Amino acid sequence: MGKRSALRWLRWAARSARRQWARRSLSVQFAIVTSTILVLGMLSIGHWVTSRISEGVVHGNAVAAAMYTDSFVAAQVQELSAQPTLRPETREALDALLLPQVIGKPIVGFRIWKGDTIVYSDRQELVGRSFPPSPLREQSWRGKVTADYGNLGDEESAPIRAADEPILEIYAPIRETGSNRIIALAEAYEITPTLPQELASARIGSWMVVGAVTFAMLGLQIVIVGKGSRTITEQRASLRDRIADLSRALAENDTLRQRANDANMRVAEMNERYLRQIGADLHDGPVQLLGMAVLRLDSLSDIVLGAEKSIVEEAGEDIGVLRDALGDSLHEIRNISSGLAPPEIEGLTLQSTLQMAARRHERRTGNPVLRDIAELPAQVPLSLKTCLYRFAQEGLTNAFRHANSNGQAIAARCSGDQIEVHVSDTGPGLGNKCALSEGRGQGLIGLRDRVESLGGEFLIDSKPGAGTRLTVRFRLPRANSEALSHV
Repeated sequence: MGKRSALRWLRWAARSARRQWARRSLSVQFAIVTSTILVLGMLSIGHWVTSRISEGVVHGNAVAAAMYTDSFVAAQVQELSAQPTLRPETREALDALLLPQVIGKPIVGFRIWKGDTIVYSDRQELVGRSFPPSPLREQSWRGKVTADYGNLGDEESAPIRAADEPILEIYAPIRETGSNRIIALAEAYEITPTLPQELASARIGSWMVVGAVTFAMLGLQIVIVGKGSRTITEQRASLRDRIADLSRALAENDTLRQRANDANMRVAEMNERYLRQIGADLHDGPVQLLGMAVLRLDSLSDIVLGAEKSIVEEAGEDIGVLRDALGDSLHEIRNISSGLAPPEIEGLTLQSTLQMAARRHERRTGNPVLRDIAELPAQVPLSLKTCLYRFAQEGLTNAFRHANSNGQAIAARCSGDQIEVHVSDTGPGLGNKCALSEGRGQGLIGLRDRVESLGGEFLIDSKPGAGTRLTVRFRLPRANSEALSHV
């Protein structure tokens, strides 16, 4: 298997392990993690405890043997406090003391050290020889009884290793009588037939205690986490149910809001149609009748001019007043009619409708309007088209009135399913005039209500000396936005 194949296999194995892990419940994940941690901790603690217990058992046997040996040997070797070797008679006395029937202990080797030199041994060939320092001897020279079981690796222990017996190597300091000064070390090799069983029993007991405590802790944690996991699972299920209920409620709210927006658009469209009908009725009814009255009045004026001078003077003034009144009424009714009925925009595109609003404003006021109208959806609801026409008309009218005809501009963009139209100027800013409702229509407040009733957003950005910017945003119905995406 190549290196790349091995890496791919490792990645696949890691992904598979993560998927398998994610499928397991919280309690199972916790049980696996805690079991691993506790088992590793149990092995570490168990090893440490058994090693300490084993050392304690060995040290206990060593101390007992050292005390037993010291009671026989210390009094015989006090001369080492003043000289480096033992006298021959002292060595003979030690030989007699260390006979098995005298000491009563299974000692298979005994030595006395002065520094790193053996000054007495049960094997005469070792007396007078020096050996490298060992850790056990160095600790014993510092006043400790030291021992080692089953590790006779020193050169001076070679003769003892030949015995196929469990042997305990013991070092005990020998102190000067009357002081605490260490003058020599006693080294003994003792056969301990029961020590392996004692060590095994101590290790088994310690492992059983550590294992029992570990598994008790693990079981308790699994029980606690199992209860917590069940609680969390129940809470998750309850939360999922609540989220599902909330999602359904939000979906219903969206549906109701869409229905309300559609209803508002239909009502606005019906209202615009109704206003156009009223405007048409005013134009076709009272306007025509008043126009006819003015014409008949002109005819009557011609007849009166042929009468006597006194009658002409008397009636001429009344006819003039009547003509002025009829003319003013006709003008007002025409204005009301044109305000109620916007131009025929039903057959125009939205882009053409906004262009027409700018042109009509230029024709009416004589002031140019900067236009930046991008490509817009061709098909939008009539209510939305009418609302944007009214917005452009009212915004430009307000800019003309309050901005001293400075820098009037209209811009329109469509991004995704959102249409955004701006009307701006570079005048002194609205200040408190943003709440005005003068002129035709209902002013900015009425315009804002009209926009928001169709689900749009109406914004006014005006700072003193920095002009005014009116913005309206609409989100297109889904059918229009999908049609736009295919253009």
